[in-house]
Amino acid sequence: MLTVVVTGTAVAGLVLAALAAQVALRRGTSMGWSLAVMLVAVAWWGVAYAVELSLGDVGLRSRWGDAKYAGVVTLAPAWLVFVLQYTGGPVRVTRRLVALLAVAPVATMLVLVLPATHDLVRFYPDDVRPGELPVVGTGPLFWVVLGYNNLLILLASGLFIARLARLARTYRRMALILLLVALLPWGANLLHNFEVGWFARIDLTPFAFILTGGVLVWGLIGNRLLDLSPVGRSAVVESMVDAVFVLDPFGRIADVNPAGVLLAGASGRLVGRTLPEALGTDDDLEDGRAVTLASGSATAGPRSFDVARQHLVDDRGRSVGELVVLRDISERIRAEGRLRDVLEDRSRVAAALQASMVPPALPQVPGHELAMRYHPAGDGGEIGGDFLDVFRLGESAWGFVLGDVSGKGAEAAAVSAAARYTLRALAAADVAPSETLREVNRHLVAQTEVERHCTLVYGQLRPDPLACGSTTLTLSLAGHPAPLLVRADGSVEEVGTGGTILGLFDDVEVHDTEVRLAPGETLVLFTDGVVEARRGSELFGVEGLAAGLRGPGSIDVEALAEAALRAVHDFHGLHLADDLAMLLLRNSGVTC
Repeated sequence: MLTVVVTGTAVAGLVLAALAAQVALRRGTSMGWSLAVMLVAVAWWGVAYAVELSLGDVGLRSRWGDAKYAGVVTLAPAWLVFVLQYTGGPVRVTRRLVALLAVAPVATMLVLVLPATHDLVRFYPDDVRPGELPVVGTGPLFWVVLGYNNLLILLASGLFIARLARLARTYRRMALILLLVALLPWGANLLHNFEVGWFARIDLTPFAFILTGGVLVWGLIGNRLLDLSPVGRSAVVESMVDAVFVLDPFGRIADVNPAGVLLAGASGRLVGRTLPEALGTDDDLEDGRAVTLASGSATAGPRSFDVARQHLVDDRGRSVGELVVLRDISERIRAEGRLRDVLEDRSRVAAALQASMVPPALPQVPGHELAMRYHPAGDGGEIGGDFLDVFRLGESAWGFVLGDVSGKGAEAAAVSAAARYTLRALAAADVAPSETLREVNRHLVAQTEVERHCTLVYGQLRPDPLACGSTTLTLSLAGHPAPLLVRADGSVEEVGTGGTILGLFDDVEVHDTEVRLAPGETLVLFTDGVVEARRGSELFGVEGLAAGLRGPGSIDVEALAEAALRAVHDFHGLHLADDLAMLLLRNSGVTC
């Protein structure tokens, strides 16, 4: 009988040593090392115990029994460290904690080494005979050591149980099995130490640990739980607001988090069903697509979800299932809809304000052809400050204006409207353009609270009484680019005298310039968005516009306006950096 026990104990120690070596060789996880320490401790316990039982000399037996305690006192602290690492808390495993846990084992071994204190832990009875399995005597410190070790085991096991409730079902079952097999050798050891029946003579703890070690190594390494950290998975996945489904290789649900259960509205009836079936949809739920699903709540209504799918593979690259995450994007979809509505409203308002900057159609001016072009900056969504107008001043006189207010937005549009309609109200055929601009400036300075300036060109058009078919133009410039006069032969020249911008100073310096517009000649007014168009660091400039205006005299004014606009876009691109406005006035050459 003794031979069988010795052989079995030695085999148990060797098996546990092999398991410890397998764990130690798997690098990359701290939990693997704490498990390896546990297995080495029990392996040493088993081997030393086998040697102890095989010896006939009582003194040698006692020494090997003492050596066995190196494994006995190391096991409980190693189990606590393993549980703390595996569950992720609440105490962080540090070098200081490991050092504190090593104090009791080191002290116990010192007590056993010193002859004066040895028997305070354990001793052999004097009447032990060779070949006999004795009941080893225990001193008072033995019960301290036993209580301390069992306290650590109870603490670690209690923490393990408390954390089980936070695991997903798949890992909860695995963790429960780990706990049960971990407590099996603890029970065997208690039966031995409290001398219950046959267990009083033989310590089966190393035997029991073969099962425990095997299950721990299989569960924690074979199932990769060391790499996945179940409690971390539970804390993240179980509390996620996204619905998470784990599918088996056949597309059936194998696991689901609470958010997925809530979405499906079918607690307890999801495992084993296909995902479309569980969610009540015919949609294939393709990766990267947005889907609309009925919510599990009767009051929530349909909701929109982003679908993310990822294949799961084993360590050989074989497919073992699929992870499907449904992220609720209903609020984002609604927010995007509200933003679209706001942008559409803004575009409508911008379009309405922009339309008010120019007349819906130019009036018919006898003996003349008129054309206009207006393009807001960028994509047209931002309100600009360019404006133009043509209006009657009297029986045979017409007024025309083209201007540009600094800045963008509603404030610029308000100043533009104020300048345009104030000038319309003050303009008169018998009042020089320069005088009208001085009055407009006084009104803008008084009415405009923000610092906005306005440049414009205002002119009057009337038939020339001295030259039949010719027209007299009187121009006044307020800080605005000089208009271009396109002669009948295609040559281009600037006309007008520069002046002070409006809206900033109480007094402005403006001048009147008289220009004769012969039949076939065209006056071109434009804002700085035309000449300041850029290609890199190069400006389009007056020269670029003049080049775009040169051409055969027979070309009609609309075609000429289109040619000038095309030249600007060819130079700068489709979306301009600033608003663009042009007004073309051509003497059509009607005879008297």
